[in-house]
Amino acid sequence: MAHLLSVNVGLPRDIAWQGKTVHTAIWKAPVQGRRMVQRLNIDGDGQGDLVGHGGAHRSGRLDLAANDLYHL
Repeated sequence: MAHLLSVNVGLPRDIAWQGKTVHTAIWKAPVQGRRMVQRLNIDGDGQGDLVGHGGAHRSGRLDLAANDLYHL
């Protein structure tokens, strides 16, 4: 039986990268309790690049723990 181990969210921020300012939400952190999955994101989460990431078909991501074990 599958079970949820963690829900991780993060909001976009501007960082300096290779001499430029980049708007990114690459850093995610685990949250406690329930989060509503909306059409465009999960509550408390955001995407820095809405052209390449996010949108109605990419509002969340699921990683299987078995995949992590495979790569060890």
